[in-house]
Amino acid sequence: MELSVPLLSTGSGTAAVVAAVACMAWAVWRAPWARLRENEQSHVFLGAIVATAVLWSIGTAIGPLPRLHLLGATLLYLMFGLPLAIVAMGVVAALATAFLPGEWLLAAPRALLGGALPALTSHAVLRFCERRLPANFFVYVFGAAFFGGGVSMLAAGAATAAALAAFLPEAQLPGESLVPVLLMLGFGEATFTGMLATLMAVYRPAWIHTFSDERYLQSK
Repeated sequence: MELSVPLLSTGSGTAAVVAAVACMAWAVWRAPWARLRENEQSHVFLGAIVATAVLWSIGTAIGPLPRLHLLGATLLYLMFGLPLAIVAMGVVAALATAFLPGEWLLAAPRALLGGALPALTSHAVLRFCERRLPANFFVYVFGAAFFGGGVSMLAAGAATAAALAAFLPEAQLPGESLVPVLLMLGFGEATFTGMLATLMAVYRPAWIHTFSDERYLQSK
């Protein structure tokens, strides 16, 4: 879900910029940049950013609801880990904003609500799966990838709707329409993430950093 420029006419715009800069600074500081120099990792990282930016450009608005699109944040998290995923999603948010005239103010909230928040949610889901569930390939696919993708979309959509309701009440989002749309988006994000994560785990395991053959395939 997308925010709108009038939302940032309040002090929320400054707060979003400060929070986004702090989040990006932490991610840049903690990111394992040396890993991107291994083999083809830098090309995969840049390609994933471009592909996700294209994914963000494919969206639509349904009635009075904000513009809707898939995020790709969970997949980037599974591929690169939390700090690099946050950096990548920040770049994606900037690219998505650069081609929309007059909406540069939305880069910060997009990076937070559409990038950092779903990446953090995906991180929490993966950690839960690792600690509470068996080390199993299907647990990774259906837990971390499928369920993590769906939950991250629901978290981002709910946070965006809450921001609109709090700072732009005249938007009057219809709750009866929003809930089923978020559920459909969540299922789409889950399916998209689960399918691509499965393909990479099987055919390109070097591309998906959070997947380990020793843990998920050779632990038994």
